[in-house]
Amino acid sequence: MPYRDKLDAASGTGKLITVRRYLDPVAAQMDRTLLSANGIECHVFEAASYNPLLSGAAGGTQLQVREGDLQRVERLLDVHPGEAASNDDEEEAGGVRCPRCELAYCFHERLRLEGSSAATALTILAAPLLLFLPRRWHCHKCGHVWDDPKEGPAAMTKLEEGDPRPVFRLRRAHSGMGLFLGLFAGFCGALLVTAALPRAGGELAFAVLVGAPFIGWAVGRWWQYDLCSEPGCRTALTSDRSECPRCSGAIAGVIRSADEHYAAAADFRRELSALRAADRAREGEKKKRTKRRPASASG
Repeated sequence: MPYRDKLDAASGTGKLITVRRYLDPVAAQMDRTLLSANGIECHVFEAASYNPLLSGAAGGTQLQVREGDLQRVERLLDVHPGEAASNDDEEEAGGVRCPRCELAYCFHERLRLEGSSAATALTILAAPLLLFLPRRWHCHKCGHVWDDPKEGPAAMTKLEEGDPRPVFRLRRAHSGMGLFLGLFAGFCGALLVTAALPRAGGELAFAVLVGAPFIGWAVGRWWQYDLCSEPGCRTALTSDRSECPRCSGAIAGVIRSADEHYAAAADFRRELSALRAADRAREGEKKKRTKRRPASASG
C-alpha cells in the first residue's frame, strides 16, 4: 500500500536494520549513546557476547536502527569520528602527557589491568599484593608505562592546516572464525571416520579431531583483512585505498593492535614536524648564502 511506504519512510518507523558492525563492543555502545542523545531509537546486538572468540564468526556487534532514521543516522555517524579526533587535538597544554602518544589520559597508579572478567578476578585475588607495588604513570590510550612525569611533552605536536590526518590499517585475522569452523569440521570428520571404520578408525578420528581445529586456526590467521584504526570508525579498507572512505583519514601505515593507533599517529606528527623544520632550516641556509654572495662580489 502507498500509505505504508510513506509510513516506513517516516522518522522513527520501519523495521530494524543493521547500519554498522563492530569488532569492539565499546565502540558500538559509544555510537549508540551518540544516537540516543539525538533522539534516535537504536539497539546494540551481540550475537556471541558470551565468547569474544566467536564474535567475529557470528557477525560481530551490530548497531540497529529504524529504517526511517537511516539517513539521519548515517550523517551522525559519519561526523562522529572526526569530532572525536578534533577533541583530542584541542586539549590544552600543560599537565602530564604520555611521552609515547602525547595525549593527557595519564594516571599515577600501582597497576593497570584491562577491564575483562579475568583481569577483574586477578585484581581481586591480588589486591593485598598491589599495596607493595610502586606507583607508575600509565597512559590509558596507548598503554605506555613510565616513571618521570616530565618525560612527556608540554603539548601535543600540532598538524598544520592542510596536513593529512593520519589513520592506519588495523590488520586483523579470522583466527577465531577459523578455529570455530575447524572444531566443527573436526567433530564432523571424526564422526564420519568412526562410522566408516568402527574398529580401526579410532586413531584416525582422534587425528582429525585434533588436527582440523589447528588447520582452521592457521588458515584463519593467514586470511587477514584491514580496518581503519580511527576509534569509532573501523571501516573495512581494501588494498587499493589511500584514505578511509568514511572518516577521510590518510592511510599512513599498518598496525597490529588498536592501542598502537595513538602512538603511531604521534610518530607521524613528530616526523612531519621534523621534516618541516629541516626544510625551513635548509631554506634559511639558502637565504644566508644568497646574501653573502653579493657582499663577497662587491668586495
